[in-house]
Amino acid sequence: MTKLINILSFIVTAVTITMISFVSYAEVLDYQEMIEQQEYDEQHQCLALNMYHEARGDSRLGQRAVAYVTLNRVHDNRYPNTVCDVVYQAHLDNNGNPRRNQCQFSWFCDGKSDTPRDVNMWEEIQSLAHEVLYEYGTIEDFTEGAVMYHASYVNPYWASSYDRTVRIDTHIFYK
Repeated sequence: MTKLINILSFIVTAVTITMISFVSYAEVLDYQEMIEQQEYDEQHQCLALNMYHEARGDSRLGQRAVAYVTLNRVHDNRYPNTVCDVVYQAHLDNNGNPRRNQCQFSWFCDGKSDTPRDVNMWEEIQSLAHEVLYEYGTIEDFTEGAVMYHASYVNPYWASSYDRTVRIDTHIFYK
């Protein structure tokens, strides 16, 4: 009888440990999923802000093109490796603050508010940013790998150092 009790006790202990392990593993997975969702939300927000400020007056194709340049930079070893780091890349002053008008994307350090004011356009851009994040790398890049662009009405000093790929709406794209 004692032997049977010991065996049953062992089985109950083993089942309990297994159940605790499964619960702990599930909690770890839940935590990982939460962290991944937070990371996605942050990167999505940065991409949407960049699209909004750089191309809200352009067509959806022009807005997508700006998003593709941002993501192309993320995947290019000459640039930072997250959307937010690409979007907020800037020349910094001695205090670590972005120098006015010396950012990769002009809206970030132009001295104006970065809060979207056109609520309807902001909602559209957020939806489009979500689409682009999910489709990137699975469909053809119509910017042909562009990592640079500028407004069509300016002629930046760096343009001759890159190969022009396409013009879409108010922007000219380069790789």
